[in-house]
Amino acid sequence: MVASMTFGLVAPRASADQLSDLKAKAAAIASRIDALGRQEDALSEQYDAAQLRIQSLQQQVNLAQQQVAAAEASANQARQALKADVVAAYVHGGNNPMSGSGAMSTANESLLRAEYVNSLAANQNDAIDKFRLAAVQEQAAKTALQQQQASVQAQMTLLSKDRSAVQQTASQLTALNSQVTGQIATLVAQIQAAAAARARAEALARSQAAARLASFSSSRPIPAPGHGASGAVAAAESRVGDWYQWGAAGPNTFDCSGLVMWSYEQVGISLPHNSGAQYNDTTHIPISDVQPGDLVFPSDPGEHVAMYVGNGEIVEASHTGTQVHIVPMGSWFVLASRVG
Repeated sequence: MVASMTFGLVAPRASADQLSDLKAKAAAIASRIDALGRQEDALSEQYDAAQLRIQSLQQQVNLAQQQVAAAEASANQARQALKADVVAAYVHGGNNPMSGSGAMSTANESLLRAEYVNSLAANQNDAIDKFRLAAVQEQAAKTALQQQQASVQAQMTLLSKDRSAVQQTASQLTALNSQVTGQIATLVAQIQAAAAARARAEALARSQAAARLASFSSSRPIPAPGHGASGAVAAAESRVGDWYQWGAAGPNTFDCSGLVMWSYEQVGISLPHNSGAQYNDTTHIPISDVQPGDLVFPSDPGEHVAMYVGNGEIVEASHTGTQVHIVPMGSWFVLASRVG
């Protein structure tokens, strides 16, 4: 696909048809790079989600191990008590609190000793049964953990392969784009400027439509922006120019959800390191009601997240090869949520 794009980019003819062709090719290259960047960022968010699942599984195994340790301690205590009391029952039977007085017959004394020892053995068996049950539960938890970890690791390996393929293609496209000079470079800038103008116009149109709708109908109550919203926006904007990095959450490199998580950490608000989890943990609002500090997502919130900063613009960490930047909010952002 990349090779086919190179045809016709060298020694352009000064004609209207050639200029139109160059414009179309430049737009195709820029669009392809952006699409690959979104794909890479979506894979990164899936990788972060897999990491969260592993952490949850490890917490379950740690709890099972604590339960086994407690059961083992109880069993050991019962075992030691049985050992000491059995010796007392047989060696010092006359002084054992369970035995009778000196006048008690030998037969009765032997019977009481046997009952005493049997009672101790039963107590020990109860403790050992509890220990064995806890050990079985721990082993089951460990087995489940190993199976799920293997499944998650396989998924992460596939995600890494997918990411490598995306990055390789993106690198080829970026190299191709860097070869374009003169008229084609000017055209790319014009296309990007036109796209930005269209995005602003779309955002303004959405805002105006929402205002008209609100004047004719009532909507469900929406919470006011949280007290940390402005601080989170300032924190995110302070990282403009920092590079995107897969799985990073600051302080100098970020992926998309890592930037959001780090920014809200600066105002004392904790969010998970995954765009889908961030959407689930916040209050969903109409995209037309976004305020600075709100989070915006594509139709699948597990693929990407950005922070709205006002005036139809967002701050985001997009994909490998790009820096944290402030850009117009594109029409592919259709979901929004508010951090409480």
